[in-house]
Amino acid sequence: MSGAAVYLNPTAPAGKQLHLFYNTNKKNLALQLRDETKTADETETFQASQDDQDGIVVNPAQVTTTDLTGVDIVVGFTAKAAPASLSGDCKCEPTQNDVSIISPIYQPLAATEVGNVTIASTSSPQTAWILYLTGTDPNTTVINERSLGEDSPGSYDNTVKILPGTSLAVYYVPDGGSGNDGNRYVIYQANDPHRLHEYSPNTEDVWDKELVNSGDAKSQTPLAVTYVDSKTYLYYVDTSDQIRVIVKSNDKWGSSSAVASAHSRIDPSSQLTVVPAKNGNHLFYLAKGDAPKYKFQHIVHYRT
Repeated sequence: MSGAAVYLNPTAPAGKQLHLFYNTNKKNLALQLRDETKTADETETFQASQDDQDGIVVNPAQVTTTDLTGVDIVVGFTAKAAPASLSGDCKCEPTQNDVSIISPIYQPLAATEVGNVTIASTSSPQTAWILYLTGTDPNTTVINERSLGEDSPGSYDNTVKILPGTSLAVYYVPDGGSGNDGNRYVIYQANDPHRLHEYSPNTEDVWDKELVNSGDAKSQTPLAVTYVDSKTYLYYVDTSDQIRVIVKSNDKWGSSSAVASAHSRIDPSSQLTVVPAKNGNHLFYLAKGDAPKYKFQHIVHYRT
């Protein structure tokens, strides 16, 4: 799975405010500067060449980006050093990767099995939350959350059985200017049936609800979500690799509809990422056949 995560920096020069991060086959992090006003944009790319040193950022795997008290951070998976065997004659294959901040600094946060390569994040004015999976089958797979600034992660209770390898998405709703921290809500895919679920881990109101209009979601669909103007926009992929959206307004999820601007079908290996801007929600993904070239599709979904 090719990772992709986009961040809007409103203080950057006009035409370069969308920062698209992705992981490369050299196991490094790369950056494209994209236009926040149009989709037919020129791309300014920063990445290591094929002759440069390999990194430790796992690929294929997802990446995520969010704001941590004004700093744009990127989190992904990094390889652990393979432990030497007792004989010292060979190297043992690692069974875990680290969940790590990979920009602007490198810091491992937690660990998970090598098969878990999906990740999501969101933030409040006070902190940021990183979500990832642990476990290897429907009976052991759980969603874990690391709140930056805390010493250890926690796991979510009260979900239904989670589809192993599910993508994750999470959004934050401010508390109406009261000065209190708001709430965060998590999207994941259930094991059976493969409908999407919304989960509230908030201490005073824990619940799990099925999105009944997501029955066409493909297994292990990419997920992307954003909250803007009191509405939630959830993007996923159906069984024909078409990007679709469900909008939540007044605490109710609407019907599913195709994203008309997504003319190119998404590659099965691609992550899907979204960020709101003034003219709509900007989505990035790799179209079928474009994954080896990191030629990201840039579309705008105009908000209703």
